[in-house]
Amino acid sequence: MDEEILRQLLTAQEGIEFAPTAEMMMMNSTTNDNDSIDPELIAALQQQTVRMNPPAVSTNHHNTHANDDDDLLLEDETVLERIVALKEMFPESVQNTVGKLNRAVINTSKFAYSKGRTAAWWVTSTMCVLVFPILIQKELLQVAEQMSREQRSILLGPQAATGAFSGAAF
Repeated sequence: MDEEILRQLLTAQEGIEFAPTAEMMMMNSTTNDNDSIDPELIAALQQQTVRMNPPAVSTNHHNTHANDDDDLLLEDETVLERIVALKEMFPESVQNTVGKLNRAVINTSKFAYSKGRTAAWWVTSTMCVLVFPILIQKELLQVAEQMSREQRSILLGPQAATGAFSGAAF
């Protein structure tokens, strides 16, 4: 009977259809026919429900699906609440094993990241100190050799640069 009063109050507001929340469903399941709910409590619950969880509504579209009530109740539940509810389904040994596995994966990831950073620093600093000077020296030798060829070419002619002297020319 009290549910009917709430339904009338909610449907009287701008043609909004009534969709009971989980709190209302719990309230209905715990009350007996002999018990009467205080009207002030109904008003307080209605205001709190509207502020915290606005009821799922459909505006003037009448769907005749049997699952509509179930779908409306599931929409109020967040993903985090569903994950927390899954905790009750598994025994404590499974929860502990999954927790240990999670910690092991996190610790292994942290260890691998730390060692990867150390290895990257070691390789980079070794390249800068040992390999780059050798590459620079090699490039300087090639530039000096090229300059030597150009000087020979200027002084002795184009054939001197290649080093191919033929006896027929002299």
